[in-house]
Amino acid sequence: MRVVSIGDLVTDYYYKNGKLIGVNGGMSSHNIIANITKMKLDTAVFGVCGNDITGRISIKSLKDIGVNVDNTKKGLKTRCLHISYFDNDGKLEFKSKKRCPLCNEKRWYEPSKINSSKILIKIKKDDILVFDNLNNENQNIIDNCQNRKMLDLDQYFEFENYSNEEIVNKLYNKFEIINLNERVEQYLINRFHLNNSKDIFDMLKPNLIIITRGQRGSDFICQEFNINMKLENPAEEIDSTGAGDAFFAVFISEYIKNNFIVSRRFIEMTFEKATKLTKKVVKSFGARGHINSLYKIKKLNNYCTCQNFEIKTPRKIKTCNININNLETRIINALNSNAYHKLEKINFKEIKNSLFVGTGGSLAGATFASKVINNLYGTNIISSLPRDTYYRNNKQIDAVFLFSYSGTTSDLLTGTANIDNSKKYIITKGPIKRINATMNISKANIITYRTNNNKSRERGFLSFEGVISPASLFLKLYLKQTTKEDETQFIKSRFKYWKEHFKTYFKENKQELRNFFIKGNIFSIFTGDYTEAASTDLESKITESGIFNCIFHEKKNFSHGRFVNYEHLSKKKNIYFKQKTTSPYEEGLLNYLKDGDNLIIESNYDGILCEYDLLIATQYLIYYIAKLLDIDISKPAYSEEAMKIYFYKGNL
Repeated sequence: MRVVSIGDLVTDYYYKNGKLIGVNGGMSSHNIIANITKMKLDTAVFGVCGNDITGRISIKSLKDIGVNVDNTKKGLKTRCLHISYFDNDGKLEFKSKKRCPLCNEKRWYEPSKINSSKILIKIKKDDILVFDNLNNENQNIIDNCQNRKMLDLDQYFEFENYSNEEIVNKLYNKFEIINLNERVEQYLINRFHLNNSKDIFDMLKPNLIIITRGQRGSDFICQEFNINMKLENPAEEIDSTGAGDAFFAVFISEYIKNNFIVSRRFIEMTFEKATKLTKKVVKSFGARGHINSLYKIKKLNNYCTCQNFEIKTPRKIKTCNININNLETRIINALNSNAYHKLEKINFKEIKNSLFVGTGGSLAGATFASKVINNLYGTNIISSLPRDTYYRNNKQIDAVFLFSYSGTTSDLLTGTANIDNSKKYIITKGPIKRINATMNISKANIITYRTNNNKSRERGFLSFEGVISPASLFLKLYLKQTTKEDETQFIKSRFKYWKEHFKTYFKENKQELRNFFIKGNIFSIFTGDYTEAASTDLESKITESGIFNCIFHEKKNFSHGRFVNYEHLSKKKNIYFKQKTTSPYEEGLLNYLKDGDNLIIESNYDGILCEYDLLIATQYLIYYIAKLLDIDISKPAYSEEAMKIYFYKGNL
C-alpha cells in the first residue's frame, strides 16, 4: 500500500524583507505526502514538472526525504510560487504571488499538465490517493478508479465555473476524508443555502469532514457525531504555511493505521498528535521547513534566481551522529527526571516472579534491568519479547515491566493482553497522558523519563536513548544499594572512555577495519558472562541497519556443536564481548578463535557494571562503524511489503 499525491510539482521561493532565503518543493498534496513519509508510510508522487533547475528542486525535495518519484515526468517548465515575509511591528506577515518579486517574471501555468490516462494505468489497487484540487485531469482520475481518496480543499474559486449539480457530482461519495477551511465551508453553506457544516457532510457523503479553524481548533463531522476540538496553548508562529498540510497528513496516516475506522477516541488522539506537529511546523520557514530545510541557492551569471541558479551544497549531518552526540545529555536528564523516584518506590522485595518485556533495542534495556533486579533481590525474572510473553502461562506473574521508547508499542499491549493491567509498569519517554489513553495502564505505573527540558526524541531507525536511558535508571538503583558510587560521574567516565577508545582504535586500525566491516559480511557475536545486554543490542542494531548479518553464540553453548557451522564459514569474523575477568573456559575459547578476525570488546569491570559498561561501548561501536563506512546507519532502506508487517496490529 502506498499513499500517493497527484498533481503538478511546484517549487516555492521564500523571501524575507525582500531577500531570498531559500527554495523548496511545494503544493499542498505533495506537502501532505512529505509529512506522511516522515510517519513511516510508503509514499509516491504522480506528477509533472519542468526539465529545468526548479523542476529538479521540486523532485529533489521529495526524493531526499524518501518519497518515490519514479512517476514524475518532465515537461516544458515548472510552476513556481513566491512567498514573501515582511516585519510588521515585530510580527512576520507573508504574501504569496505567482510572479517573482525581483524581476516580475511569472512561471505559473494553467491548466494542469499531468496526463490522467497514463496515471490511471499506473495506480495500484491498494494505493491511497491524495488530491488538493478538482481540475479536469484530477477529476478524471477521481471518477475512474475505485481507490480510497483524500481531498484537501482550501480554495473555492474553481467551483465558480460549475453548476450546483456539477459541484455535487464532483464530490459526492468519492472521498474518505475531506479537509476544508472556514472560507470553503462558508462558501458551500452560502452557495447551497445550507444551515451548517453538518449539511455539507450530508450533501457530500465522505467518511469524515474536517474543518480547520486556525487557533480556534477544528470541527470533525461524520455520520455518528459532530465534535469540536479546541487548540490548547497555540504556538508562537514564525510561518503558518504548511501547518494545515501537516495537520491533514497526521489524520490520513492515523486513519490508515486505525484500519480506516473513525471514532471519538480516534479523533481525540489524532488531534493531539496533529496539533503537536503543527506547533513544530509554524516554528520553521516554509511548508516543509520542519522536514528538510530550505535549499540555499545562488544565481548564475546575470540570470534572476527564478530563471536559473545553483544549489549551495549543505554539510550533511547524519541522524546517527546527532543521536550519539546528544546521548549523554539525554541520559543525565533521564536520571534527574521523576522516573527514578517512581522506580525507587516499587517494592521489588515482594515481587517473586516478573517479566521484563521489550522489542528491538528496548529488549536490551529490559535485559539489563532484569539482571539488576535479580542481582539485588533474587527475583525470578524472564526478559522476553512480546510474542514469547503472549504464549506463556502467566498466572504466577506478579509484575510485568514493559520497555518502550514511545510508550505505545502495540506489540506490548497485545503480548501482555492476558495479564491484568494493574500488574503492569511501563518504562518510557512517552507522555503519561497519551500512554494512559492508549495502553490503559495506571498513571502511577507509567515511569517516564520525559521532562520539560528533555522532550526531544531521537530520530532514525536505530534506538540509542531508548536502550541506555532505561538501563541507566536501573543502574542508579543498583549503585545506590551497592557501591554508593555517583551514577552521573560513573556514566560520564564510561562515555569518555569508550568514545576515546574507539576513536583511537578506528584511527590506528583503519585499513584492517575496512576489511573487517565489509557490507554483507556475516559476524559471529559471542556473548555470556554479563555481556548479554550489549550483544543483544549490537545484534539488533547490526540487523536493523541492513548492512551485516549476525550469528549469535552464547559462549559455552558454542561448544555443543555450533563450532561445526563456524568452521565451514569462508570468512571467520568475530565480535567478542567480555568482562574484566577471564575464566578458564574463556581462555580456551579465545585460543580456538585466534585464527579468525576478532574484534574483542573488553570491559574494565565484572558483573552488573560490566553489563552496563558494554552497553555504552556498543553505542560508540555502531557509531564508529557508520563513520568508517560513511553511511547514516540510522536511515536504512526498506520495502513497502516490510512496512505492512511493521504496522501490523492484531493477534500475535
